[in-house]
Amino acid sequence: MNMPLFLLAALVASLLDLTPSSASTWLKTGTETTRPYGHVEYCTRNASDCRNQTSSTGLPAARLNLLRSINNAVNKAIKPASDKAVFGRKEFWTAKARSGDCEDFALAKRARLLRNGFNSSQLLLTMGYRGNEAHTVLVVRTRDGDYVLDNLEDKVQPVRAARMSFRKIQSPAHSGRWLKITGKTGKTP
Repeated sequence: MNMPLFLLAALVASLLDLTPSSASTWLKTGTETTRPYGHVEYCTRNASDCRNQTSSTGLPAARLNLLRSINNAVNKAIKPASDKAVFGRKEFWTAKARSGDCEDFALAKRARLLRNGFNSSQLLLTMGYRGNEAHTVLVVRTRDGDYVLDNLEDKVQPVRAARMSFRKIQSPAHSGRWLKITGKTGKTP
């Protein structure tokens, strides 16, 4: 009898962890910074994906069920592999990989969310470190806070709970530019 109550309590606790009201943290940005080499080359092949962004009148709701669904689907669809093993070179970014590294997962998630009504100015590739290893994730900017979609985690995390030190993020105003991350804020960007 206690086991089902325990499972129910665990389920409720996990759902409460991702309620929009608990996320209200956004990454704070600073000045423009260097562009990752792989992104520069990606923009050469996908110019329409690396331009000035149309600003929306407001940030969308988190739509957590959709974020979870797409995060899990892409995490299962792409086989983790280095660019060297898959493409024969150190860096190659693509949204259409069947095998790939963290940037490929992030780009695939971004593409799916664009098809599901998110604005590109809210879908920001973000780089940093997980431990001592460089890592890229997709940060989804919503009115409820910034959320991290990571190929190493099936759980969609608010930025304040992500196990990553963030360093740079795509500019919401121009997806071909990158900004330094200077911290986290509780103020809507």
